[in-house]
Amino acid sequence: MKGVLGRRQARQGPRLRRASRRRLFSGGLEPVDRLVVGVTVLVFVLAAGTTGYVLLGLGALDALYQTVITVSTVGYSDPAGVGARYQLFTIALILLGTGTSLYTIGVVIEMLFEGRLDDHIRRRRMQRSIDSLSGHAVICGYGQVGQAIAEAMIDAGTEVVLIDQDADIDSGDLHMLSGDATHDSTLQDAGIERASALVVALDSDADNLYVALSARALCPELFIVARANSPEALPKLRQAGADRVINPHQIGGAHMAAAALRRDATDDGAGQSGPAPSR
Repeated sequence: MKGVLGRRQARQGPRLRRASRRRLFSGGLEPVDRLVVGVTVLVFVLAAGTTGYVLLGLGALDALYQTVITVSTVGYSDPAGVGARYQLFTIALILLGTGTSLYTIGVVIEMLFEGRLDDHIRRRRMQRSIDSLSGHAVICGYGQVGQAIAEAMIDAGTEVVLIDQDADIDSGDLHMLSGDATHDSTLQDAGIERASALVVALDSDADNLYVALSARALCPELFIVARANSPEALPKLRQAGADRVINPHQIGGAHMAAAALRRDATDDGAGQSGPAPSR
């Protein structure tokens, strides 16, 4: 098991380093978080500027007006007879307030042009919908196997929450989270504590093993079904805490062999057998 986890960490090393560099250059914040920071600082600057001008002798409305035109670099004429303290305070307000305004406007433009604002709103709505679920099933991986699992569960009347790293997947009206299922935070966003079952159907045995370990640590009573892509992964996944381990390749191969041996039956591609057509 340690060997599998070690290989997974080695494989993820370059990806994690690239992600770290992106966080370094972006300040470690999402655009929406940076917008909140910018607006908060801008409000603080406006409040501080207004307070400062009031202390320098202006009325409240005049102080607010002077702060806004200073921060926005409109810069109408100053009141007559201002002293050195007034001028120094205005210089400091220009340096601080203008930079804050430009930063906030830049973040807004970035979000509008890249469509991140709509994406953030959509993800927030999706998260609120997921937060209202209970007794649902969490499916990690929405490839061909994951799609078949989701379809069968939905036909059985079970709500499902899908997790996949591909943000471009069209899941229709299903609950979908774009993220790494090996992260505890992603499983928690999927409502793992309120789920009735977890199905791990990723393409990598190491990832499936890691998710099973994480989920079992988060929810000791959770029922976990894991996909094994190789025979060697079967005992490791059971040891990691999976209640059921299934190798779809073995099952599919056995089913195809049975179909070939039973010439009086045919398979319609969905696992259902029927009489062979006359030739």
